[in-house]
Amino acid sequence: MIQLVLLERKSPKMNELVQFAKNDNVAVITINNPPVNALSPGVPEGISVAIDQVEKDDGVIAAVVIGGGRTFVAGADIKGFVKMTQSKGGPGPGLLPLLLKIENCSKPVVMAIHGTAFGGGLELAMSGHYRIAAPGAQVGQPEVKLGLIPGAGGTQRLPRLAGVAKAVEMCTGGNPVKAQPCESAGCARCRDCRQVDRR
Repeated sequence: MIQLVLLERKSPKMNELVQFAKNDNVAVITINNPPVNALSPGVPEGISVAIDQVEKDDGVIAAVVIGGGRTFVAGADIKGFVKMTQSKGGPGPGLLPLLLKIENCSKPVVMAIHGTAFGGGLELAMSGHYRIAAPGAQVGQPEVKLGLIPGAGGTQRLPRLAGVAKAVEMCTGGNPVKAQPCESAGCARCRDCRQVDRR
């Protein structure tokens, strides 16, 4: 069994919503926006700055993105959803440009999923080069129940990762999928992540 273990981190930096730390030569990007780590204003911008640091730091060979607390990212802030997906109404990269930045990062970016990765959280997870999920984790696109489609490339990334049939089911039904079935569909590798230090 593979276990992802991140112990001592050095010199946390970033804004209060997103922290950047290094564990040897691996960058650890932690999203801390309780209670559910929503992608509200400030979070995408913090992640973008952290990815810039990963790219610039020759001492970093890879990055891990984790959620602080009990969940990865349970989705976008519904109030800010349109603003983030369309980059309207304020400064910042918006969600789609951020996901493209992560996807195009020259160093591997691993998304460590625990709790839930719903909506924008799943879109964030899919932009990484690799995904690892705790056995109890759930992923999904519940925004369809609000009459919204995945707005930042999720309708393209999910079929590539999970296959067309599973993607259609997830993007039209909006029901959560547990990590184990998700692994067989190709969304994430399910491993014991309980030892991940989420401080």
